[in-house]
Amino acid sequence: MSTRIDAQRRRAMARELQAWLLEERDEEVGELAAGFLLDFVLDLAGPDLYNAALTDAGKAFREHADIVEAEIASLTQDTFKPREAAE
Repeated sequence: MSTRIDAQRRRAMARELQAWLLEERDEEVGELAAGFLLDFVLDLAGPDLYNAALTDAGKAFREHADIVEAEIASLTQDTFKPREAAE
């Protein structure tokens, strides 16, 4: 599954890469090259980041499910017991 990013956000990320390369590596790259680099990084790291997000979402879901289960359990009521069963 490829990582989809809205065009405006993608351009902003490419500009950030351009700025980082210039500041940290003293390398000036154009918008097109920065876009290709961004695509490469997303293709490389995207699946791992996606899987990590799924793991986090699953953990959060399980935690909330446990809370809901406890809330439901707290709502249970005592059931009818005939007198002879109680003796």
